[in-house]
This record gives sequence, C-alpha cells and structure tokens, in this order.
Amino acid sequence: MKRSLFIALLIVLTINIYSVTRLDNLKLELNSAHGLKRVLILDELQRSYWKIYPQASLEFGIKALRTSSDIKNKLQQAQQLQNIAESYKYLDNYDKAIEFMSMSLDTAKEINNLDLQIAAFYYLATYHNYIGENVKAFKYAVQALDLSKEHKNHPGLAKCHFIIAEIYYALGDLKGAYQNFEQSLVQHENFNNKSSFALTNEKLGEIDLHNKNFQFAEQHYKTAAENYDAIDNLESLVRTYEALGSIYKETGKKEKAYEYIQKFADTNEKLNQEINNNKILFNYEYYNIIGNEDRALAYFKQYTEQQDSLKSVLAQEHVETIISDIEIKHELEKAETTKEITKITKKAVEQIEEKEQTIELLKEESDQQQRIANLENDEKRRQIENLKEEREDNNRKIIQQEKEKRTTRLFMIAIVIVAILVLVIAIVFISKFRMKQKHTIELEKIAKTDPLTQLPNRRAVLENIDYEIIRFRRNAEPFTLVISDIDDFKKVNDTYGHDAGDKVLVSLSKLMTKTIRKQDICARWGGEEFLFLLPGTDHKGGEIISEKIREKIESSAIKYEDDSLQITMTFGLCTFSDELTIDECITRADKALYEGKRIGKNNIVQYYKLK
Repeated sequence: MKRSLFIALLIVLTINIYSVTRLDNLKLELNSAHGLKRVLILDELQRSYWKIYPQASLEFGIKALRTSSDIKNKLQQAQQLQNIAESYKYLDNYDKAIEFMSMSLDTAKEINNLDLQIAAFYYLATYHNYIGENVKAFKYAVQALDLSKEHKNHPGLAKCHFIIAEIYYALGDLKGAYQNFEQSLVQHENFNNKSSFALTNEKLGEIDLHNKNFQFAEQHYKTAAENYDAIDNLESLVRTYEALGSIYKETGKKEKAYEYIQKFADTNEKLNQEINNNKILFNYEYYNIIGNEDRALAYFKQYTEQQDSLKSVLAQEHVETIISDIEIKHELEKAETTKEITKITKKAVEQIEEKEQTIELLKEESDQQQRIANLENDEKRRQIENLKEEREDNNRKIIQQEKEKRTTRLFMIAIVIVAILVLVIAIVFISKFRMKQKHTIELEKIAKTDPLTQLPNRRAVLENIDYEIIRFRRNAEPFTLVISDIDDFKKVNDTYGHDAGDKVLVSLSKLMTKTIRKQDICARWGGEEFLFLLPGTDHKGGEIISEKIREKIESSAIKYEDDSLQITMTFGLCTFSDELTIDECITRADKALYEGKRIGKNNIVQYYKLK
C-alpha cells in the first residue's frame, strides 16, 4: 500500500512538472505569436489556469477577446466570451458569469453557430440553477434541449436532460428528476464520456436509495463505481462505496456491507493523501506562476521530503521495536529495586500508625474535658439552635416559594417561545411549499404553452383529448377534432417577412380563441396548423362551429405596418367513435383538411363525406 502510494505520488509530480513546463513554453510562444495563433495560445493558457489561478485565467481570457476583436473573428469572440464567463464562475461571481455568457449567446446567434448557442443556453441554465433561480434555469435548459433535438446533438441532449433533472431535484420533484436523468443516461450511451455516464448513474442511484428501491440503487451505484474507477476519480469512488455499503447494510448483506465499507476506508485514505499532495503542488504552482521562486522551491522541497518519509517508514518501525525491547529490560531492573523499597515503606507505615493511635487517645481525653466544660451552656445553645432552625425554615419556605414562582414564569415564557417558533416554522414551511407549488405550476405552464401564440401546445391538447376519451367511454358523449391550416401562409412569409408571419399567427390565435365556446380548446398543432377540440359536439355541431370561425377570419383583416393582410383558413373535421383510436381520428381530420386544400381552400370538409 505504501509503495503504491509512493509510485502514485511520483507519477503526479512528473505530470505536474511537465504541465508547468508546458505553460512556460506557451508563455514564450505568446511573445512572438500574432492573429489567430495568439488567440489559440491565450485560450489554452486561460483554460489551464481556470482552477489553479482563476484571476490569471480571467486576464488571459480578456486578452484573447481583444485579439479576436482586432482580427474580427466572431467565432472566437463568442468562444472567448464563454471562457471569460467560466472564469467568473470559478471566482464565484455569477452575475458577471451570466452577463458574459449572455453576450456570447448574442454573438453565437449573430453568426448562426448552433453548437455555441446550445452551450450558452446550457451554461446559463447551470448558473441560474446554482443561484436558486429555477424558473429562469428551466427556460434556458428547455431552449438548449429544443436546439439539441432539432440538430441531433447527442452530447447537448445528455447535458440538457441532466440540468433539467437537477432543477426538478432542487424543486423536490423526484419523479421529474428521475425521468430526465434516465433520458440523459440514454444519450450518454451514444458517446464515450465515462465521467458523465458515471455521475448520471450515481444520481439515479441516489433517488432509488431515497425511495428504498435497493435493487435498482445497487445497479446504478455499481455502474457508477466501475466508471469512476476506470477514470481514477477517487472523490466520487468514496461516495459510491459508502452508498453501496449502506445499501448492503439495509438489505442485511453483512459480508458485502463490510467489503464496501473497507473499500470506502481504503479509498478515503488514498484520497486524503492525494488531497494533501495536491495542496502542496497547488502552492508550488501558484508561487511559480506569480514569480516567487523561493516559496515555490520551499513547497517543492516539502513534497520531496514526503516522498523520503514514505521510504523510511519501515526503518522507523524497526527502530521503534528496538526501543520497545530496551524499555522492557529497564522495567525488569526496576522491579528488583522495588522489592527492597517496599520493605522499608512497610516499616515506616507501621511507625506512623502507632503515632496516629497515640494522637487519637490524646484527642479523646481532650474531648471529654471539653464536654464537661460545655455542659453548663448546653441549654442556651439549644434555645439558640431552635431559633436558628425556625429562622432557616422560614427562609427556606420563602426561597422555595420564589423558586416556584420563577419556575412557573420560565415555563410560561418557554411555552410562548415554543408556540412562536412553531408558528414561524409553520409560516416558513407553508411559504416554501406555496413557492415550490408556484414554480411547479409555472414550469408545467411553460412546458404546455406555445411561446409565440400563448396557446396550448401539442402536449397539452393531447392530455385534454385523453380526458375526453374517458368521458366518451363513460357517458357516450361525442367530441369532434378539427385541424385547420392557414391558406398560402408561405406567401405571407416570403412577401412580408417572418415578423409578419408571426403577427398573423398571434392575431389569428386571439381571434379564434374569442370565437370558440368556453369548453372548446384551440391549440397550436405545429407551424401554421391549429387543432380544435370540441367536447360534447357531433359532426353537425363541429361543422357549425368551424363555419363560424372560418367566416370570422375571412371577414377580418390583419394590419402589419402599412399593409392590410387578408387571411383565410381551411378546416378538416372528424368525430371520434368507438371504432377509432385517437391517432386514426387525427389522421382522418388531417386527410379532410388536405382534401379541402385540394378543392380550393377556404372551406370545411367532413371526413365521412369523403367516402
């Protein structure tokens, strides 16, 4: 064990010296570098100093940003803004980190670099989550997730699901956290990142352990431990071994529990040794960076002395054994002398006892004489003692009464304090519970609302359709689905621009929402398509409502800047029945819509009439 620790320390020292030499070489190269090469060297220096010396990392990042601006390289500007934000994160200045990451996002949008946009959204989500702004964090995470899905960025998907899971976990929604951790795990399997794969398994194991689901917790923690061991992540291994020991202890597997508790202890010892060495190496690197060679040399000597101490451990143990033997011999010699001393002491004690007996006899004689002399004063003493006792009894009663009063007062004060504390705790708990409920409702609303039109999205309307199917099965109450599409919407975008298209979508959404009944739902189905759910409505009623909406749209004009846009829509209807699944019903409404488009647009087509 000691020998392996020594070898590990030697390897760390070699790597560290190489790292410092590499940084010195980069600084020398920087003196003669220009343009993009200078930016790349500054970038590498900044990343190298993130954890060692964040302030130096920040200075390198600012220089890299200036050089990127000088050569007008927008891609590098966006990247350096992200690096500066990370430097501020390591300095615990999250306000500045958010400011620079937002600037990076704007630059990435300007050059339409999707990878940098995904990274910026993700980092903003992590920053806001760290400072407790869960709703903002969730919004950024969802935006990163949408971009990652759209462009099939598997690492981005994995990271986004992970941070969304972290947000749910912070809000106490373990079910939502578990689902997103699982989705993150699926994405991690598509690329070889053992660290992230292990961490996600550990998080799943943590939730399983909390829910007493020991079988799955064991599987996740074992997978995490294997991957942490493969990358030599001792700190995380300590956590997973401790958790596995707890699982086996809870499930009564004592031998397994002992095995992992022993692994935990051994790994923790190794980790503490590594942390101690890292502290010394950190100080060596820090003083080397700031140019204090004397202090740097002192820490380097301390490090080499630790190595020498490892070599001398066995020799020290041998010396301790020799010292122990000498002490035993010394004790034996002392024992012989002690016997003689004991004899002398015994005689001295006997003489002292004789003297004490003589003194006791003299004391008894003196006491007898004193008692005779004091007989005359006994009566007076008794009277005085009686008075004293009466006075002391009265004082004791008064003191006892005062104590009882004080105890009663303190008890009443304690009751009042406890009541106030209980009330304060209850108010705080209720306040936190309501805040958590509010955050959960806001997150649900964000997840089920189309951000442009503020209409329910596809997910929300499908949940309402499921509810209508239950009502249909129970009460045979019909409902109709209507899919509508804006006629010639592409021409609007091509002629007037996408802002005009957005204006049309928002205006039509408001118009249709006002036109339908209270129980009806108008949802954005995708692009320029909308889906209407009409509860308690057969095909005739559906056609009447659709015609009302169609006429309202046809007779209205949408103003955009100096233009007045005349918009029409085509509608396809299908009424749900026992013989259909909901997917078949939606498909039929869609077919009716396309038939309406084919025969001239701005009309209503029932699916059953197609037959």
